[in-house]
Amino acid sequence: MFKRTPSRLSLTLGLVLIAACLTAPAAEAGRGQLRAAKSWAYQLQGNVGGLASTDADVAVIEADSVGGRSVIERLKRKPNGGHRMVIGYLSIGEAEKWRGYWKSCCASGSPGWLTSKTQGWAGNYAVRYWDPAWKAIVLQRLNAMIAAGFDGVYLDRADTWETMRGQNGNARGEMIRLVKDIAAAARAKKSDFAIMVQNAEELLSDSSYVAAIDGIAKEDLFHGIHHDGRRNSSGDVTSSVRDLKRAQAAGKAIFVIEYLKGADAERVRAEIRAQGFIPFFGGRNLAGRGE
Repeated sequence: MFKRTPSRLSLTLGLVLIAACLTAPAAEAGRGQLRAAKSWAYQLQGNVGGLASTDADVAVIEADSVGGRSVIERLKRKPNGGHRMVIGYLSIGEAEKWRGYWKSCCASGSPGWLTSKTQGWAGNYAVRYWDPAWKAIVLQRLNAMIAAGFDGVYLDRADTWETMRGQNGNARGEMIRLVKDIAAAARAKKSDFAIMVQNAEELLSDSSYVAAIDGIAKEDLFHGIHHDGRRNSSGDVTSSVRDLKRAQAAGKAIFVIEYLKGADAERVRAEIRAQGFIPFFGGRNLAGRGE
């Protein structure tokens, strides 16, 4: 019988396929994996070790107290052997009194970027986030996360732009610029570094902002904006969903955090999934792995 000898082209294609398989795990750990996520966990207090036993595709954790690179690497391994993205939390619109930078910047004085405005949490103060000195602190912390091995960053308090409108006529534009600057700086060091933003979904009307991020997380989409357990108004829900859908249409992952339990949680979980969004339920102090 005639035996067909592989052509040079088929051999080349075979080598390409082998190379693709060998590099697939690295590619999966990047921005594409975030956009393909089906589940997530969000924990900012307590021992995060328990997250290692979950099947969550993404884990957002407190970067400054995680316990070192070895913990991050352990969290990246899912029980089934797959890769979990580990994302570090970074507030870009508030200074937090307990952070390491506070002693050098604020313990003995008040820098020009610091305000006395609080936005719901004691010891957290809105900042003039367009100030170069504040941006330097943010970028320093970002670089530390990249060096520690995080797969991405979770930018909180982008919604501070609303608080600061009275101090800067371009507060919205300055927040968009800050997020874009963070994304550019991160990817200059690590091209597949993922950018998530919490809330401020109204910024998604800016196409350049949408292009800079990989996902957005929305707190209290259906319940909780009044902090008394009431269902949000249909107008509030519709407005937020419309904005989030804009990002979803651009291929971004949409995550939702609700602080509900029991039957309410199960009902809202179904509503979140129906929108094509990714739900997480936990306590408002984010001290555990959630439900």
